[in-house]
Amino acid sequence: MSFFEKFGKSAFELKSIRCITVTGVLIALDLVLKMFSINITNDLKITFAYLALATIGMLYGPTVAFLAGAITDIIGFMIKPDGGFSPLFTLVEAIGAMIYGIFLYGIKPLSVNDPNAEKSTSRTMLRDILIADGVGILCGAVFGVAMFFITSHFSGLVTDDKNMLKIATALSDPILIVAAVFLGFFYGVLFTFIIRISRTHTGEFSKSVRVIVSKVVVVIVCNLIMTPLAMVISGYLTVDSMVAGYPLRLVKNAIQCPVDCIILLIVTFPILAAYRKIFPNLPGNKKIKDQGSEA
Repeated sequence: MSFFEKFGKSAFELKSIRCITVTGVLIALDLVLKMFSINITNDLKITFAYLALATIGMLYGPTVAFLAGAITDIIGFMIKPDGGFSPLFTLVEAIGAMIYGIFLYGIKPLSVNDPNAEKSTSRTMLRDILIADGVGILCGAVFGVAMFFITSHFSGLVTDDKNMLKIATALSDPILIVAAVFLGFFYGVLFTFIIRISRTHTGEFSKSVRVIVSKVVVVIVCNLIMTPLAMVISGYLTVDSMVAGYPLRLVKNAIQCPVDCIILLIVTFPILAAYRKIFPNLPGNKKIKDQGSEA
């Protein structure tokens, strides 16, 4: 399915009562999950509401997801106003949901009858986990040492440039060393484990990559680029305060991203499999059944 075909097919989904009903339920779930968000600072928070929007994008495509993202932001503001309303944040939410739809729409469930499944024994899985943990510890140590030298350099930096001084002050915070250790560990474990299991499940590797890339693109485009710009344009932050707080935003997203990727990998495929089981007359299901009967 081409890029533009996804938008057209997704728009056609809006004619389905099933699409409207399931999307409505997932929008409600998104609003509930947002109520349990964890605030780090006034403009930084941890939330798992992305799971609902990612599911909408996976099931019904980028067009439906874009509309659902806009609706969740507007209704969420009406339920719990947080400052003044800005359509820019609605746009950020909608684009994030649309990105999930672009990457995940049309993805197939993981194969249960994998011919190589016998190789993935409990002993092999335990070995892969231990190796991934070992690589994660090594990466955490490397990241921690690298950040130690960075903080040591900026802590003694003297400059007349005010913006550079604010950045240096933020980067000289010792807490960044601890954050770097966790960052290295999470990324080391995540990607080592994915690479290890890809050897025995080569047919499923590309599906996992699509899930991971969707989350990474959302983090870069929405969290690291569009949201800070929207805050500056809307007047919530000045350029100086945005620049000074950007290292914390970068660290928070860098640490949370691999965790979110793992959660998304765990949740995505079971939801898709359950959806196809509940609605067996979906177009994709017929092909899967035919392949199963031939085997």
